[in-house]
Amino acid sequence: MRNAKAVMFICLSLAILCSCGKKELAPEKDYVEKTAEPDENEKNSGQDDSKEGEDAVQYGGKDKAELGQDRDDGGNTYKDAYLSYLDSLGDAADTCTYSLIYVDEDDIPELVIDTGYEAGGCQILTFHDGILDEWQSNRLNVTYIEKGNLICNSDGNMGYYHDYVYTIQDGKWRYVDGGVWGDPSDGPQFDENGDYIFVYQWGEEEVSEEEYGTRLNEVYPSKQARQAEKYYILKEIRSVLETGDATFAGHRYEMVVEDLTWKEAEALCREKGGYLATITTWEELERIQEQMISEDKENVTFFVGANNERTDNTFGFHWIEPESGETYDMLNLYNALFEFWLEGEPSYTGLTEDGVEVDEDYVVLFYRKADDRCYLNDVPDDILSAAPSYAGKVGYICEYEK
Repeated sequence: MRNAKAVMFICLSLAILCSCGKKELAPEKDYVEKTAEPDENEKNSGQDDSKEGEDAVQYGGKDKAELGQDRDDGGNTYKDAYLSYLDSLGDAADTCTYSLIYVDEDDIPELVIDTGYEAGGCQILTFHDGILDEWQSNRLNVTYIEKGNLICNSDGNMGYYHDYVYTIQDGKWRYVDGGVWGDPSDGPQFDENGDYIFVYQWGEEEVSEEEYGTRLNEVYPSKQARQAEKYYILKEIRSVLETGDATFAGHRYEMVVEDLTWKEAEALCREKGGYLATITTWEELERIQEQMISEDKENVTFFVGANNERTDNTFGFHWIEPESGETYDMLNLYNALFEFWLEGEPSYTGLTEDGVEVDEDYVVLFYRKADDRCYLNDVPDDILSAAPSYAGKVGYICEYEK
């Protein structure tokens, strides 16, 4: 099967047209200006005004100042505050993915809002004493020390890179320390081996590469750093905040072993009052996997409710819930939905057992014993026409909401 990396890259590039209400970063200034320490606004909020004008940051039609007036929720819980913030994003919230992490030592998680593209970066919300505060990253690479009250934005491009460290102090995001490194002011330079020569600056002081690494590690022990791992689409993070669980919590699954096509399976599930299973969280994938093992059906390849049929609202592979009509694009919502796939998939085409190339526009879930987990793979509508050896090993999973 062909590798889909090229197609995935194109699709993700298209996602730059969408964001959580944010515009692209302004063109970067020359190196001398770029190496300046983040100004007071950035230290307090994580946003460097030298990289993006303050008037460019808007959420659901509101700028930062307007949103700031909404952040004292009168003693409401962090869940109320986060849900209110998501409401303020408007339709743009559907293009983002979300994760809950623990930066400081309290029991209230921080909410990560990942725009999915570099220029949009991430917003991370923290909530203390009725007040919500937002931190804006510069590009996407963000790590944190769990319960260590430190977060680091290490990213950059085109010869300019940065490491900015923040903490939560008195309920607000505060800048701790950081540095920048990259090409000299007169442009890229190379040593005798053809390697880049970079200039390193910590605060206002030019330092060696070794000194730069030492100072960074003093304020941010990178060996303890981790990234947000479990992401949700908007519907699921709202459910987690509202109910404490994802939407599948009350659902039932039926695993049927039957030699049929994806379209036949989809129609049968509808007739039964359900739909082909729509898997939108890791928790749901794990629950289905547990049921598959408990029913001793690990050798069956099951059709699930995702396909590559083009519609006005979709591009590429997507989950669909027939009952609600909602679709979830696996490429645009990459963090939350794409990691279910077997490595190198979807490939969009494949070979039959006779060596004939066929389109693969439908999705199955199967269990790989070597990895002790389930994966998604793309297949033709009629598996048996392409691979007769699968006779007796094809099935489908119906999902019922009651």
